[in-house]
Formats: sequence, C-alpha cells, structure tokens
Amino acid sequence: MRRSFELFIALRYLQSKRKTAFISTITYISFIGITLGVAVLAIVMSVMNGFESEVRTRFISNDSHIRIRSFNDRPFLYDDDLRNLLLSDSMIKGHSPFIESYGMIKGDYTEGSLVRGIDMSTVQSVSLLKGQIVAGKLGFDTTQTGLPGIILGKGMADKTASIIGSELFIISPAISSTLSQPPVMKFEVTGIFETGLAEIDGSLSYISLESAQKIFKMPEMVNGVYVDLSSIRHTDRMKEILNSELEYPKNAVSWKDMHKNLYAWMEIEKMMMGTILSLIIIIAAFNVLSSLIMIVMEKKQEIGILMAMGATKSVIMRIFMLQGMIIGVAGTVLGLIIGSAVCLIQLKYKIVSLPGEIYFINAMPIKMLMRDYIIIGAVSLLLTFLSTIYPSRQAGRMLPAQIIRDE
Repeated sequence: MRRSFELFIALRYLQSKRKTAFISTITYISFIGITLGVAVLAIVMSVMNGFESEVRTRFISNDSHIRIRSFNDRPFLYDDDLRNLLLSDSMIKGHSPFIESYGMIKGDYTEGSLVRGIDMSTVQSVSLLKGQIVAGKLGFDTTQTGLPGIILGKGMADKTASIIGSELFIISPAISSTLSQPPVMKFEVTGIFETGLAEIDGSLSYISLESAQKIFKMPEMVNGVYVDLSSIRHTDRMKEILNSELEYPKNAVSWKDMHKNLYAWMEIEKMMMGTILSLIIIIAAFNVLSSLIMIVMEKKQEIGILMAMGATKSVIMRIFMLQGMIIGVAGTVLGLIIGSAVCLIQLKYKIVSLPGEIYFINAMPIKMLMRDYIIIGAVSLLLTFLSTIYPSRQAGRMLPAQIIRDE
C-alpha cells in the first residue's frame, strides 16, 4: 500500500502544471536525453560489432580459428598421430595441412607474394575460399598447357597484370647451397579470388600442396595445419588442449595471436567509443539531478504537509527516487527500442549503403548482442539512480514545522 502511495505521489509530481512549466520542460529534456543517449549507444555498438565480425570472418575465411605450427616455422611431418589427434575432438570441425612461404611471382610484372600450398581434398572444410572465387575456378589442374595451377588474389592479379590462363613463374627463396640457383616453377592462373581485404587480396597466392613441397624444398613435409572449430567461442579452450597434447616443437596459435594488433585495436576502439557516447547519458543524468533539485525546492510546502501527516524521511526520499527512476526507466526502455528498431531496419532494408570498393561491404554492417544491450541499460539506470540520491536526501532532511512556517 505504501509503495503504491509513493508511486502515486511521484507520478503526480511529474505531471505538468502551469506554474512548473519550466521544471517540466527540464524533465522532458532529461527524458529525451536519456532516450537518445541509449539509442545512439546501442546503434553505434551494434555497428562496431558488425564491422568487427565482418573483418574477423574475412580473416578467418582465408585462414582458420587455430593454426598448428612449429617454432621458427620449421617443416614437420603431417603423420597419423597428429591426424588422429585432430579427428578425436568433437569441437574440431575440420583440419587441413598447408605450406606457407614467401616468393617472387613474375608475370608481366614481378611482385613479392605470400604463397600458400593447400590440400584440395581437405581445404574446403576449413576455408571459405571457394565462395571468394571471382574468376576461374578453385582448382590447380590445367588441361591446355599441362602446367600446375595458381590462384591469385585480385590485387596480386592486378599487380602482375594477370588474367585466367596467364603463365607465371614463382621464384622460391629456398636454396640448397650457396652456388645453386633458387628454385623456379612455372604456373598457369586458374582462378582469382577476392576477400575484400586489400592486405590479403594484394599479397596472397595459392598453389597445390604438392607444388609447394617441390618449390620450397619440403618433400612430404608441411609447415602448418589449419584447424577449424565448430564455434569461435571454443578457440581459447581448444588452443590450450592442443598445446597440452602436441609434442615439441609443434604448438597451436589462435586467430587472436595471428592478428593480435588488429584484435586489440578493435577492442580498444569499441571501449573508447562506448565510453565517449556514455557521456550523453551522463549529461542526461545531470539534467535529471537538476530537475529533481528544482522540484524539491518547488514542492517544499507539499513535502511539509506530507511529513506533518506522518510521512517519514525514507518515504519522502523514495518518492523523489521513484520520480527520477521513472524518467530513467522510461528513457532507457524507449532508447533500447529505438536503437533496436533502427538496427533491424538497417539489417532488412540496407538503408545506409557503403562503397564496396572501399569498405569491402555494400551496406553498414549490424550485429546486435544482448550482452551489450544489457550493459547499456544497466549503466543508464545506474547513472539515473545515482543522480536521484542527492535531491532525495535533501528532501528527506527537511523539517516539516520549518517548511510550513517559511511557506
């Protein structure tokens, strides 16, 4: 009964009256400020999650969640023991051996390239390369010239002026002795891929695992194994499990380790943007505080009458706390609804478009995470609650007799 009485009084104090029109205006501004702050924060965090997810997906699509490599990238044997280890865990969706080394690609122009030798029988279980082919095919068998095939990134194809059917040379840095010439192999371009990330498209080339073993002088050896997991959430746990099982010098590294600087930058940027945009909510909370202070000053007589009728200090405090929290809860809920609606509209209709040649995607990416929405809502309500403490305590400290005599 008491709770409903306090809520009733708090709601009455929020109603606009002619003599308190200015105070009511500040209250509405506080409500709008909280609503806009929460909505903007929810939208921006969803956009940043979207960009982070896109970048991560595109890096992993040409790599994997985890790589097994040896220290100093020395070649090792892809034997049955390693194969059975990777087949024994249900969290591992697929795995594929590879060779990776730098070489020079000579076509009409010569460019340095990161050359990966991949196993066609297993690579599709760990890579999305097939869906990124924009010309030619995913395969290294040729029928016209009999040369082994090579798949170039779009940027690398542009740099070497290559098209499907072009003949290229790969010059390997592997040298068997001081006086010998570096190994050279001739290839035919069978495919061109595009990930949308200039760092990959302009520097990466694929050849078959057998060709890589030959040109990089690693007969029957590999220098890495891709490991793809059923969920990215298992990455850290699976990395620990593999490192506990693998024998020296082999070890497991995650995609976070391989792109540590990029991952740290995205995390810091997300945290900084969230902190900066939270200032909007902080300003709105100060507006709530100022409006409650003015309401307390304007309602002195009513407070004195309530106290004289038996209302305790705690009841008076709760009335003004409820008044502030009504503004905070309503603004937070409406802000989250508006933010969610904007994100859902963007997801469905792609209203905000982006130039694909610059941002590698055609529309503003959105990824809504319940965790972020809960944090945003909790922070907004906490700041609103803190803003109600001071004016509520001031109202509770008033003496009824003094208030009535002064009024």
